[in-house]
Amino acid sequence: MMTKIYSLVLISALIALISMNCGEDKVVTPQNTTPDCETYNTAKVFFQNKSTTGTTYDVIWNGSRVFTLAPSEDSDTITVAAQISHTLVFKRTGTNEAACSESQPIPSKCSTNWFWCSN
Repeated sequence: MMTKIYSLVLISALIALISMNCGEDKVVTPQNTTPDCETYNTAKVFFQNKSTTGTTYDVIWNGSRVFTLAPSEDSDTITVAAQISHTLVFKRTGTNEAACSESQPIPSKCSTNWFWCSN
């Protein structure tokens, strides 16, 4: 009697396993291995205040203030368009006076760039 019960359990388990795999197509979705910076043509930038006079700077990127940095402070990293010219100005906070010369950086795709002012 026990042998019949074990046989029924074994047969039931085999039928269940077979039916689980029948009629199902296993679809494997390929993973995107292209980095976002390649896909979207971007780079990362951050800024540093290396003032030797204790001056706080506003970082102006493409006409917008993106950070205000105290002396010796680094900004967070931001993502920007790569392979095009941008406009960067460091201004003394609270003034319209440039602390360093204006520049036109062109970040390379997928790079991380840092810029600083030290006046």
